[in-house]
Amino acid sequence: MKATQRFTLFMIAMLSMGSVLAQNCREEHTYCDRSKDKSWQISPQSKSGTFAKGDVHEISVILYDGVDYRFSFCSNKPEMEGKLEFEIFTEKTVRKYDPAKKRVGYMKERQSKYNNREDEMAQSIEFQAHGTKKVFIRIRVPDGASEGSSKRKLKASDVVCVGVLVQHQRGSKRGFADGTEVEDENKGSGFN
Repeated sequence: MKATQRFTLFMIAMLSMGSVLAQNCREEHTYCDRSKDKSWQISPQSKSGTFAKGDVHEISVILYDGVDYRFSFCSNKPEMEGKLEFEIFTEKTVRKYDPAKKRVGYMKERQSKYNNREDEMAQSIEFQAHGTKKVFIRIRVPDGASEGSSKRKLKASDVVCVGVLVQHQRGSKRGFADGTEVEDENKGSGFN
């Protein structure tokens, strides 16, 4: 009888411990790098989660036409600083011939809009949405710290808290009152 009670207490303690670990990651996004400009507001679409090394997870965010966005990524592990990989996709419905069904059908295709591996592993990005749309963000926690960058590498059992801070502000529309826009080489710095 005493062994059963001890086992029950042990299991309750272990479950409580797991619950505490998971709760600690709920607000990880609040620790991500924020814009110094006070006009940026924190979006309720910001997310935090618990991951193991090598995990890949995907979230979606709704972007609204003409709104400026800033996405920042962070982790509670110092050895993960600057190493979180993320890619942003949009989805488009296209007509394609399906040879298996021998007919034309509609399929969704993903188009990569940004990949931080092609941008020196930047941990934040700012852009303006051109049109209201849903974007998908794929986040990958690396298998461990790269050689020579940290004395400590992640173990397979390490839990990593990852935060995605989504900030937004009213879009900065440039041009004259009559709607004539100013030509700008950076005009395309948004997601179409």
